[in-house]
Amino acid sequence: MRGVSRHVSALIILLCLTVFIRSGYAQTPTPTSEYLNGHEVRGAFLEQYRSVADPLRLYGYPITGEFQTLTEHGWVTVQYFQRARFDLITDPSGRERIEVAKLGSLLYPGPGPLAPVPTDPLACRRFENGKSVCYAFRQFYEANDGERNFGLPISDLEIAERRYVQYFERARFEWWPENPPGERVVLTDLGKRHFDLVVRDPELTRPQIPPNAIIAQIVPQAQAFVAQALIPSGDQQTLYVIVRDQYGRPIPNASVSVTLLGPEGVRLTYRATETNTDGITWLSFFAGRFAPQTVITLKVKVQVLGQETETQTWYRIWY
Repeated sequence: MRGVSRHVSALIILLCLTVFIRSGYAQTPTPTSEYLNGHEVRGAFLEQYRSVADPLRLYGYPITGEFQTLTEHGWVTVQYFQRARFDLITDPSGRERIEVAKLGSLLYPGPGPLAPVPTDPLACRRFENGKSVCYAFRQFYEANDGERNFGLPISDLEIAERRYVQYFERARFEWWPENPPGERVVLTDLGKRHFDLVVRDPELTRPQIPPNAIIAQIVPQAQAFVAQALIPSGDQQTLYVIVRDQYGRPIPNASVSVTLLGPEGVRLTYRATETNTDGITWLSFFAGRFAPQTVITLKVKVQVLGQETETQTWYRIWY
Protein backbone atom coordinates (compact mmCIF):
# COMPACT_ATOMS: atom_id res chain seq x y z
CA MET A 1 0.00 0.00 0.00
CA ARG A 2 2.85 2.37 0.83
CA GLY A 3 4.32 1.77 -2.65
CA VAL A 4 0.96 2.48 -4.24
CA SER A 5 0.64 5.68 -2.18
CA ARG A 6 4.05 6.84 -3.28
CA HIS A 7 3.14 6.25 -6.96
CA VAL A 8 -0.18 8.07 -6.55
CA SER A 9 1.53 11.04 -4.85
CA ALA A 10 4.13 11.23 -7.61
CA LEU A 11 1.39 11.16 -10.25
CA ILE A 12 -0.51 13.98 -8.53
CA ILE A 13 2.64 16.12 -8.33
CA LEU A 14 3.38 15.48 -12.03
CA LEU A 15 -0.16 16.46 -13.01
CA CYS A 16 0.07 19.65 -10.92
CA LEU A 17 3.36 20.58 -12.56
CA THR A 18 1.87 19.97 -16.00
CA VAL A 19 -1.13 22.19 -15.23
CA PHE A 20 1.17 24.87 -13.79
CA ILE A 21 3.43 24.86 -16.84
CA ARG A 22 0.51 24.93 -19.26
CA SER A 23 -1.24 27.70 -17.33
CA GLY A 24 2.01 29.67 -17.29
CA TYR A 25 2.17 29.61 -21.08
CA ALA A 26 -1.52 30.41 -21.34
CA GLN A 27 -1.08 33.55 -19.28
CA THR A 28 1.57 35.03 -21.63
CA PRO A 29 0.28 34.48 -25.17
CA THR A 30 1.59 36.45 -28.12
CA PRO A 31 -0.77 39.44 -28.54
CA THR A 32 -3.08 39.01 -31.52
CA SER A 33 -4.10 42.67 -31.65
CA GLU A 34 -2.52 46.02 -30.87
CA TYR A 35 -3.77 49.59 -30.80
CA LEU A 36 -1.55 52.04 -32.67
CA ASN A 37 -2.45 55.67 -33.23
CA GLY A 38 -6.04 54.91 -32.17
CA HIS A 39 -6.58 52.04 -34.62
CA GLU A 40 -6.58 48.32 -33.96
CA VAL A 41 -4.19 46.15 -35.97
CA ARG A 42 -4.95 42.46 -35.54
CA GLY A 43 -4.57 38.95 -36.91
CA ALA A 44 -2.90 38.64 -40.29
CA PHE A 45 -2.60 42.43 -40.57
CA LEU A 46 -0.58 42.55 -37.35
CA GLU A 47 1.60 39.63 -38.49
CA GLN A 48 2.46 41.49 -41.69
CA TYR A 49 3.12 44.70 -39.77
CA ARG A 50 5.54 42.92 -37.43
CA SER A 51 7.25 41.00 -40.23
CA VAL A 52 9.67 43.86 -40.99
CA ALA A 53 12.47 45.12 -38.76
CA ASP A 54 11.22 48.73 -38.59
CA PRO A 55 7.46 48.82 -39.29
CA LEU A 56 7.04 52.46 -38.30
CA ARG A 57 9.60 53.55 -40.87
CA LEU A 58 8.42 51.26 -43.66
CA TYR A 59 4.65 51.30 -43.07
CA GLY A 60 4.04 54.13 -40.59
CA TYR A 61 1.08 54.22 -38.23
CA PRO A 62 -2.33 52.84 -39.23
CA ILE A 63 -4.70 55.53 -40.44
CA THR A 64 -7.82 53.33 -40.61
CA GLY A 65 -9.17 50.14 -39.15
CA GLU A 66 -10.17 47.20 -41.35
CA PHE A 67 -12.87 47.75 -43.96
CA GLN A 68 -13.98 46.29 -47.27
CA THR A 69 -13.41 48.07 -50.55
CA LEU A 70 -12.99 47.41 -54.25
CA THR A 71 -9.34 46.87 -55.21
CA GLU A 72 -7.35 45.31 -58.05
CA HIS A 73 -8.25 41.95 -56.41
CA GLY A 74 -11.97 42.68 -56.27
CA TRP A 75 -13.82 43.30 -53.01
CA VAL A 76 -11.42 42.53 -50.17
CA THR A 77 -10.78 43.57 -46.59
CA VAL A 78 -8.03 46.20 -46.38
CA GLN A 79 -6.29 48.38 -43.83
CA TYR A 80 -4.47 51.60 -44.65
CA PHE A 81 -1.23 52.75 -43.05
CA GLN A 82 0.62 56.01 -43.66
CA ARG A 83 2.88 54.43 -46.30
CA ALA A 84 1.06 51.25 -47.30
CA ARG A 85 -2.21 49.40 -47.78
CA PHE A 86 -2.57 45.80 -46.61
CA ASP A 87 -4.98 43.61 -48.61
CA LEU A 88 -6.40 40.39 -47.15
CA ILE A 89 -6.41 38.00 -50.09
CA THR A 90 -8.06 34.57 -50.17
CA ASP A 91 -6.28 31.99 -52.34
CA PRO A 92 -8.28 29.49 -54.44
CA SER A 93 -7.46 26.93 -51.75
CA GLY A 94 -9.23 29.10 -49.18
CA ARG A 95 -6.01 30.17 -47.42
CA GLU A 96 -5.84 33.82 -46.39
CA ARG A 97 -2.73 35.96 -46.77
CA ILE A 98 -1.79 39.63 -46.67
CA GLU A 99 -0.49 41.34 -49.78
CA VAL A 100 1.03 44.82 -49.58
CA ALA A 101 -0.64 46.81 -52.35
CA LYS A 102 1.48 48.19 -55.18
CA LEU A 103 0.63 51.79 -54.41
CA GLY A 104 3.75 53.07 -56.15
CA SER A 105 2.51 51.59 -59.43
CA LEU A 106 -1.02 52.85 -58.81
CA LEU A 107 0.09 56.42 -58.04
CA TYR A 108 3.00 56.83 -60.48
CA PRO A 109 1.95 59.69 -62.80
CA GLY A 110 4.37 58.76 -65.57
CA PRO A 111 7.87 59.94 -66.45
CA GLY A 112 8.81 63.37 -65.14
CA PRO A 113 11.90 65.61 -65.39
CA LEU A 114 15.08 63.65 -64.73
CA ALA A 115 17.23 64.63 -61.77
CA PRO A 116 20.61 66.07 -62.85
CA VAL A 117 22.64 63.38 -61.08
CA PRO A 118 25.48 61.66 -62.96
CA THR A 119 25.19 57.90 -63.25
CA ASP A 120 28.06 55.86 -61.83
CA PRO A 121 27.76 52.16 -62.75
CA LEU A 122 29.72 51.23 -59.63
CA ALA A 123 27.23 53.05 -57.39
CA CYS A 124 24.14 51.71 -59.14
CA ARG A 125 22.22 48.45 -59.28
CA ARG A 126 20.47 47.67 -62.54
CA PHE A 127 17.30 45.54 -62.62
CA GLU A 128 15.85 43.27 -65.26
CA ASN A 129 13.26 45.91 -66.27
CA GLY A 130 16.06 48.30 -67.25
CA LYS A 131 15.72 50.64 -64.26
CA SER A 132 18.59 51.37 -61.86
CA VAL A 133 18.79 52.37 -58.19
CA CYS A 134 21.86 54.41 -57.22
CA TYR A 135 23.79 55.96 -54.35
CA ALA A 136 21.85 56.49 -51.08
CA PHE A 137 18.64 55.12 -52.59
CA ARG A 138 20.45 51.88 -53.39
CA GLN A 139 21.87 51.68 -49.86
CA PHE A 140 18.41 52.21 -48.32
CA TYR A 141 16.82 49.73 -50.73
CA GLU A 142 19.30 46.96 -50.00
CA ALA A 143 19.36 47.63 -46.24
CA ASN A 144 15.58 47.12 -46.06
CA ASP A 145 15.14 43.98 -48.18
CA GLY A 146 14.02 46.14 -51.08
CA GLU A 147 12.70 43.56 -53.51
CA ARG A 148 10.39 42.12 -50.87
CA ASN A 149 9.29 45.36 -49.23
CA PHE A 150 9.38 47.90 -52.08
CA GLY A 151 9.30 45.82 -55.25
CA LEU A 152 11.15 46.74 -58.43
CA PRO A 153 11.96 50.34 -59.40
CA ILE A 154 9.47 51.61 -61.97
CA SER A 155 10.92 55.07 -62.62
CA ASP A 156 14.25 56.76 -63.03
CA LEU A 157 15.51 59.33 -60.55
CA GLU A 158 13.15 62.24 -61.21
CA ILE A 159 12.21 65.65 -59.88
CA ALA A 160 8.78 65.95 -58.28
CA GLU A 161 7.46 68.44 -55.73
CA ARG A 162 10.93 70.05 -55.64
CA ARG A 163 12.50 66.80 -54.50
CA TYR A 164 14.57 64.05 -56.09
CA VAL A 165 12.27 61.02 -56.06
CA GLN A 166 12.13 57.49 -57.40
CA TYR A 167 9.07 55.28 -57.66
CA PHE A 168 8.99 51.58 -56.83
CA GLU A 169 6.09 49.15 -57.12
CA ARG A 170 5.17 49.61 -53.44
CA ALA A 171 6.92 52.85 -52.43
CA ARG A 172 8.38 56.19 -53.42
CA PHE A 173 11.78 57.32 -52.14
CA GLU A 174 12.47 61.02 -51.51
CA TRP A 175 15.88 62.66 -51.01
CA TRP A 176 15.99 65.17 -48.13
CA PRO A 177 19.57 66.51 -48.03
CA GLU A 178 18.71 68.85 -45.14
CA ASN A 179 18.06 65.88 -42.82
CA PRO A 180 20.85 64.49 -40.64
CA PRO A 181 22.91 61.54 -41.95
CA GLY A 182 20.96 58.30 -41.91
CA GLU A 183 17.63 60.14 -42.22
CA ARG A 184 17.97 61.61 -45.71
CA VAL A 185 16.04 58.91 -47.58
CA VAL A 186 12.37 59.40 -46.72
CA LEU A 187 9.43 57.25 -47.77
CA THR A 188 6.43 59.10 -49.18
CA ASP A 189 3.13 58.60 -47.35
CA LEU A 190 1.62 56.71 -50.28
CA GLY A 191 -0.99 55.04 -48.09
CA LYS A 192 -2.43 58.37 -46.99
CA ARG A 193 -2.19 59.79 -50.51
CA HIS A 194 -4.06 56.84 -52.02
CA PHE A 195 -6.70 56.90 -49.28
CA ASP A 196 -7.30 60.64 -49.73
CA LEU A 197 -7.44 60.28 -53.51
CA VAL A 198 -9.54 57.10 -53.85
CA VAL A 199 -11.45 56.35 -50.63
CA ARG A 200 -11.98 59.84 -49.21
CA ASP A 201 -14.08 58.76 -46.23
CA PRO A 202 -13.03 60.64 -43.06
CA GLU A 203 -15.21 58.39 -40.91
CA LEU A 204 -12.83 55.49 -41.57
CA THR A 205 -9.92 57.46 -40.11
CA ARG A 206 -11.57 58.24 -36.77
CA PRO A 207 -9.82 56.53 -33.82
CA GLN A 208 -11.77 53.60 -32.44
CA ILE A 209 -10.32 52.95 -28.97
CA PRO A 210 -12.48 50.85 -26.61
CA PRO A 211 -13.02 52.22 -23.08
CA ASN A 212 -10.96 49.40 -21.49
CA ALA A 213 -7.96 49.75 -23.80
CA ILE A 214 -4.64 50.32 -22.03
CA ILE A 215 -2.64 52.99 -23.81
CA ALA A 216 1.06 53.05 -23.02
CA GLN A 217 2.40 56.45 -21.94
CA ILE A 218 4.73 58.06 -24.42
CA VAL A 219 8.01 59.29 -22.95
CA PRO A 220 9.60 61.67 -25.49
CA GLN A 221 13.38 61.75 -25.98
CA ALA A 222 14.99 64.64 -27.87
CA GLN A 223 18.31 65.18 -29.62
CA ALA A 224 19.49 68.51 -31.02
CA PHE A 225 22.49 69.49 -33.10
CA VAL A 226 23.50 72.35 -35.37
CA ALA A 227 24.64 72.29 -38.97
CA GLN A 228 27.78 74.32 -38.15
CA ALA A 229 29.50 73.94 -34.79
CA LEU A 230 31.91 76.72 -35.85
CA ILE A 231 30.20 79.54 -37.72
CA PRO A 232 31.13 83.06 -38.92
CA SER A 233 29.49 85.98 -37.16
CA GLY A 234 26.36 87.14 -38.97
CA ASP A 235 25.81 83.84 -40.83
CA GLN A 236 22.68 81.68 -40.99
CA GLN A 237 22.55 78.66 -38.68
CA THR A 238 20.33 75.57 -38.90
CA LEU A 239 19.24 73.52 -35.90
CA TYR A 240 18.00 69.93 -36.26
CA VAL A 241 15.82 68.27 -33.62
CA ILE A 242 14.95 64.57 -33.55
CA VAL A 243 12.16 63.38 -31.25
CA ARG A 244 11.65 59.70 -30.44
CA ASP A 245 9.82 57.75 -27.75
CA GLN A 246 11.36 55.50 -25.10
CA TYR A 247 11.51 52.65 -27.63
CA GLY A 248 13.37 54.66 -30.26
CA ARG A 249 10.29 55.18 -32.46
CA PRO A 250 9.80 58.60 -34.13
CA ILE A 251 7.15 60.90 -32.64
CA PRO A 252 5.33 63.08 -35.18
CA ASN A 253 3.52 66.35 -34.42
CA ALA A 254 5.71 67.26 -31.44
CA SER A 255 5.88 70.96 -30.56
CA VAL A 256 9.45 72.32 -30.45
CA SER A 257 10.57 75.69 -29.03
CA VAL A 258 14.15 76.95 -29.02
CA THR A 259 15.77 79.55 -26.78
CA LEU A 260 19.07 81.17 -27.84
CA LEU A 261 21.26 82.28 -24.95
CA GLY A 262 24.05 84.70 -25.85
CA PRO A 263 26.43 87.02 -24.00
CA GLU A 264 25.28 89.96 -21.85
CA GLY A 265 21.85 88.47 -21.25
CA VAL A 266 20.87 88.03 -24.90
CA ARG A 267 17.84 85.72 -24.99
CA LEU A 268 15.86 84.97 -28.16
CA THR A 269 13.03 82.46 -28.52
CA TYR A 270 12.03 80.67 -31.72
CA ARG A 271 9.42 78.05 -32.55
CA ALA A 272 10.15 75.31 -35.07
CA THR A 273 7.51 73.55 -37.14
CA GLU A 274 6.07 70.39 -35.62
CA THR A 275 8.05 67.20 -36.14
CA ASN A 276 7.28 65.26 -39.30
CA THR A 277 6.39 61.56 -39.55
CA ASP A 278 10.04 60.68 -39.00
CA GLY A 279 10.12 62.68 -35.76
CA ILE A 280 12.34 65.39 -37.26
CA THR A 281 12.11 69.15 -37.51
CA TRP A 282 14.63 71.89 -38.28
CA LEU A 283 14.92 75.62 -37.83
CA SER A 284 17.05 78.14 -39.74
CA PHE A 285 17.83 81.39 -37.93
CA PHE A 286 20.31 84.29 -37.73
CA ALA A 287 23.37 83.11 -35.81
CA GLY A 288 23.96 86.62 -34.45
CA ARG A 289 26.76 89.15 -34.65
CA PHE A 290 28.96 88.23 -31.74
CA ALA A 291 32.68 88.45 -31.01
CA PRO A 292 34.93 85.57 -32.14
CA GLN A 293 35.12 82.63 -29.71
CA THR A 294 31.67 83.43 -28.26
CA VAL A 295 29.75 80.27 -27.37
CA ILE A 296 26.00 80.36 -28.05
CA THR A 297 23.77 77.92 -26.19
CA LEU A 298 20.50 76.65 -27.67
CA LYS A 299 17.97 75.23 -25.21
CA VAL A 300 15.29 73.05 -26.81
CA LYS A 301 11.94 72.19 -25.23
CA VAL A 302 9.72 69.49 -26.73
CA GLN A 303 6.05 68.97 -25.87
CA VAL A 304 3.82 66.14 -27.10
CA LEU A 305 0.70 64.42 -25.73
CA GLY A 306 0.96 66.24 -22.43
CA GLN A 307 4.58 65.20 -21.93
CA GLU A 308 7.67 67.34 -22.31
CA THR A 309 11.43 66.99 -22.39
CA GLU A 310 14.39 69.30 -22.82
CA THR A 311 17.80 69.13 -24.42
CA GLN A 312 20.42 71.62 -25.56
CA THR A 313 23.31 72.14 -27.94
CA TRP A 314 25.74 74.95 -28.77
CA TYR A 315 27.86 76.56 -31.46
CA ARG A 316 30.89 78.88 -31.42
CA ILE A 317 31.42 82.09 -33.36
CA TRP A 318 34.63 81.40 -35.26
CA TYR A 319 35.45 84.81 -36.75
